[in-house]
Amino acid sequence: MISTRRRVALFAAALTLQSLGTLAVAWLAFSGAARSAIVIGLAASFVPYVGVQLAVRDLLSRRRAEQFALAALGVLGLVLVAAPPVLSDDVYRFVWEGRLWLEGINPYGVPPSDPQLEPLRDELWALINNKPLASIYPPLSQALFVFVALVGGGVATLKLLALCAHAIAAIAVSRISGDPRASLALALNPLLLSEGALNGHLDVLTGLCLLLAAWGLARQRIALAVVATCAAAGLKAVGVVLVPLFVRRPKALTIVASGSAAFLAPLLLFRPATWAASGPLQFAERWRGNALVDGVVGQLAEAEQVPWLARIVCAGLVLIVAAAVVARNLSPLRAARIILWTTLLLSPQVHPWYLAWLLPLEVASGRKSGLVWSAAVLVAYAPLDRWLTEGIWAMPIALQVVEYVVVFAVLAWEGR
Repeated sequence: MISTRRRVALFAAALTLQSLGTLAVAWLAFSGAARSAIVIGLAASFVPYVGVQLAVRDLLSRRRAEQFALAALGVLGLVLVAAPPVLSDDVYRFVWEGRLWLEGINPYGVPPSDPQLEPLRDELWALINNKPLASIYPPLSQALFVFVALVGGGVATLKLLALCAHAIAAIAVSRISGDPRASLALALNPLLLSEGALNGHLDVLTGLCLLLAAWGLARQRIALAVVATCAAAGLKAVGVVLVPLFVRRPKALTIVASGSAAFLAPLLLFRPATWAASGPLQFAERWRGNALVDGVVGQLAEAEQVPWLARIVCAGLVLIVAAAVVARNLSPLRAARIILWTTLLLSPQVHPWYLAWLLPLEVASGRKSGLVWSAAVLVAYAPLDRWLTEGIWAMPIALQVVEYVVVFAVLAWEGR
């Protein structure tokens, strides 16, 4: 057994090393270093992160751990908020779309490349990716973009909003799990720090809503579960995957299905006149990357129908898994975790920030597989340097194999 004094020293040393690693990542971002160097810095931060989790066991009370978590998250997060969003340019579109609403323009129907927006083009517009495509973000995400625009904020404001969402999620996970390590596990996760405070993704808010939905069902707080599920769908379409968990409650099922559909309807109802400019339809048709099943199918055949065939098969498998967990009457937290894991593993596109949907539920459930994946998923950034210099996105299949071998190995070990 390691003495308490030594564990305090280990905790302090690990936290210091992770802080230095985060500072190094911010410095690399400021200095314009290669994206691969920044990703390596993030990957290295997972080593002291593990040290923090090992040392804190039975060392701090839940309340004291929460205080440490919020303090560390505040300091490290603000450092990353100040740095440029070097691993993703999505945040520029978020801010742009918020400004469009204030101009009375619907970003679901008008892509950034539309000539009518020429008077609004500025430095922010120049940084937006996929300009010919309209928005793919549901109404609640749009509401957050509008809020940033209303307060006169820009990229840093949106990143600060993502940091606040991260802090709220860390406290919620701590209170739900009761584990003193939970708040530190979520707050200091290097992937969540980089995707929120650095890159401005708000996906941890979706993850928080999915957790609250499952927890509400577990505690028979059906109103909370309904609101949280609808909110998750209103932030990201993935929220609908938990709708089957309400099947034993017909009234709640009707409400949550209707509410989720209402949040997602604008993405299709207000789309541009041409298919080519529709963000959601184009995303569904051609976005593929860092995927498991879809990637394998894509390697085996090049026919035009293969992408849609793979998507249909994978969607069907998710529904089958959802039906199975409902039929077995598993606990809502366990059922939600299984459905989310299945959705991510079968998704045609797995961006690193998608792990933020899973991690709050994973930490609250006392599981580690998702935390391991949050480190392994960094290989998804491997093609970024070449993309920036040559415009070619080529994911090395060997790295993808390593990522999923690690993930499945940990899942198998944990499943014992």
